Amino acid sequence: MKINLYEITVVTRCPFCGKGNEVEVNENDYLDWQDGELVQDAFPYLSPEQRETLISGICPKCWESMFGNECDHFEDFIEEDEDEDLGV
Repeated sequence: MKINLYEITVVTRCPFCGKGNEVEVNENDYLDWQDGELVQDAFPYLSPEQRETLISGICPKCWESMFGNECDHFEDFIEEDEDEDLGV
């Protein structure tokens, strides 16, 4: 088990509005993500918005203006699709 109490600040810049964003994460978790760990597994304590900011740099305000509420039911779609794959 790795224990690391060091927090680092990851700084991104939104490619649309140019706003700088900061997300604080555990250093070991960041290194795991850089080594290929899925973002949701590396950072389960971050919100989906914070994880998206790490991935794409897109800030929550620009994400909302581009996609609006269309993505609110994305998880429901995935769950339904998985049920279909299982023959449910």
